[in-house]
Parts: sequence; structure tokens; C-alpha cells
Amino acid sequence: MKTHTAMDQVRRDLLVALDHTRADLDRVELLSAAMSAFSKPVPEYEPRFHHMHELALTKHEIH
Repeated sequence: MKTHTAMDQVRRDLLVALDHTRADLDRVELLSAAMSAFSKPVPEYEPRFHHMHELALTKHEIH
């Protein structure tokens, strides 16, 4: 009877340890994906203002 109880406890402990390992692996996968995404440079961005007309004033005239 005690043998089954001890084996059941070991089995439960093993399942808990495996659940923690799965959670840790999920966390590692998420963090490695984030590291990969954040390690790339920000792409160049040139906004196009098609709705604005070219200014005829120079920067000295604006001040």
C-alpha cells in the first residue's frame, strides 16, 4: 500500500515538473522570437504627403 502511495507521489511530482518544463519552453520560444524581431533594424520610412503642395518659402523665410 505504501509503495503505491510513494509511486503516486513521484508520478504527480514528475507531471508537475513536466508542466513547468513545458511552460519554460514556451517562454523561451516567445523570448527568442521577440529577440529575433527586435534585433532587426527599423525599416526606412519616407512619408509621402501627396495632399500637401510644395512650399514656395525657404527655411529662412519661414523663420
